[in-house]
This record gives sequence, C-alpha cells and structure tokens, in this order.
Amino acid sequence: MSGAAPLPAALLARAARCWRRARDQRAPVQQRLYALLAPLGYEMMAPVIDSVMTIGEACLGRQLCRGCPFGPDGDEALLCALLADPARLDRLPSCRACPERRELFAGALTSARVMAALA
Repeated sequence: MSGAAPLPAALLARAARCWRRARDQRAPVQQRLYALLAPLGYEMMAPVIDSVMTIGEACLGRQLCRGCPFGPDGDEALLCALLADPARLDRLPSCRACPERRELFAGALTSARVMAALA
C-alpha cells in the first residue's frame, strides 16, 4: 500500500471527534459513526474506526481527542500518520512499552487501511 492515508484526513478527524463525543455521551458509537460516514460512502468504516479508536486508547494509555499534548488537533494528525504508516507506532514510548498492545493496535490500523481501500 502507498504511504498516503487511506481516508481523507478531514474525514478521519471528523470521525475521531464524533467517536469521542459519542463515547463521552454514552451514546451508540457505531450508529453515530455510521450516520456521519454513510452519506460519504464509508459506512463500512464505522466499526473499523470504533475499533481503531478503542484499541488506540488502550495502546497509548490515554483518551484520544481530549487534552492531547500536541494540541487540539494532535490526535487527529497522529491517527492520520499512523494509518498512513502503522510502523510509526514504534516511535511512541507508550506503544514501545507494551509490545502486545502495540501489535494489536498495528493490526487494527492495518485492517483499517484494507477496509478503507475496499470502501
């Protein structure tokens, strides 16, 4: 696969923020993501993005899209970079600290790339 992000960065950022709001509101996350993504032809990405975000939080050891140390859009940029190149996980200290979580997150990112290519 090329180094380009499999989803438009703006769409991934919107989906990440949608996911965070739904989680915070204890709303049905995948339904909210589906409502955002379906009109754009990415409906099958709803469960994929849910998985990437959930596993990403476990790997990074913090909530995503809330209080990112790199600024308000830092997590969205990080997700775009990781989707473009899952090998970048090796550069993140929290992911290096737990190889099992890193491998799980890398698998979720790779799966997301495949699913986005099929969307």
